[in-house]
Amino acid sequence: MDKKIELKYDELKKLAQLLENKTGIYLDDDKLKRYKKRIEEIVNKAGFESFNSFYHQIRFIKNQELLQELIESVTVNETYFWREFEEFKILVDEILPTYIKPNSLNKVRVLVLPSSSGEEVYSIMIAIKENKEVYDNLIIEIIGADIDSNMIQKAKKGLYSKRSVDKLPNEYKTKYFTKVGNYYQIDKEFIKYAKFLQANLFDRSLKMKLGEFDIIFSRNMLIYFDTPTKQKAFDIFYKLLKPSSYLFLGHADANYIDKTKFKSIKKGFQVYQKI
Repeated sequence: MDKKIELKYDELKKLAQLLENKTGIYLDDDKLKRYKKRIEEIVNKAGFESFNSFYHQIRFIKNQELLQELIESVTVNETYFWREFEEFKILVDEILPTYIKPNSLNKVRVLVLPSSSGEEVYSIMIAIKENKEVYDNLIIEIIGADIDSNMIQKAKKGLYSKRSVDKLPNEYKTKYFTKVGNYYQIDKEFIKYAKFLQANLFDRSLKMKLGEFDIIFSRNMLIYFDTPTKQKAFDIFYKLLKPSSYLFLGHADANYIDKTKFKSIKKGFQVYQKI
């Protein structure tokens, strides 16, 4: 039987630094201990004879498949439909109507990053469809972006477990999904108009690839970043947003937000406007 590789502390730290440089994900010592077995499984399953050969594949050969496995091993794609639905209501009932102009069909661009397996993107689309004024008077482009290619593929399929749709009102499940065995298939119309792509927030060419947005949803991503990386993320959001546009964050994400660049617009919610 081949000898299994057990990673030393300094090797784990080296991998952690590589991940932070490439993705912004910060792993402290507690997280390294927690994920050690998962990372070792990836190294051994791929058949590497040493840590150095594994590291070389990611760092220098730029093996994207291995990098994706590593990312998946240290992140949790915990999401479901209608999560913190009050913010979807704020979006469609309070913010989007401000873009409606008489005798004009204005376009609004929305970015969801990370989009995970698509539940948040499709939740926004359902909320828009349920607001006739917004749906009839705006052209809304929604782009979901995620660093995890497997999540992007799941989002494009639009097939979800009972647990994913459990928080949705029953009328929405009936209107917008088809039951397929134990799963729920979202309406093909949503799949047709939703755009999903693999992207890294810290890619220097991100703005050139995606353009600017009127609204960004980035909920529960910044919890993976240390303070300097969070501040860097806020700078990137600022550049991606058009003047006076909006940023939705998760409850634990807003620490260290630059109050000279963003102002809170809704008490009790992490909804901000670009200054």
